[in-house]
Amino acid sequence: MDNLEKQTTEKEEIISKIYDEIEREKEEKFVNLLVEIIVSITLKQVYEESD
Repeated sequence: MDNLEKQTTEKEEIISKIYDEIEREKEEKFVNLLVEIIVSITLKQVYEESD
């Protein structure tokens, strides 16, 4: 029984790590998207002001 509990715990830890990594990647992609949007808007404003 101990062995089964240990295996289950290990699998849960692996799943938790994978889930955390996926969430981190999603957050990173979101931040990158926001940065791209801000840079794009800023560049657009700069180009419009220079005309």
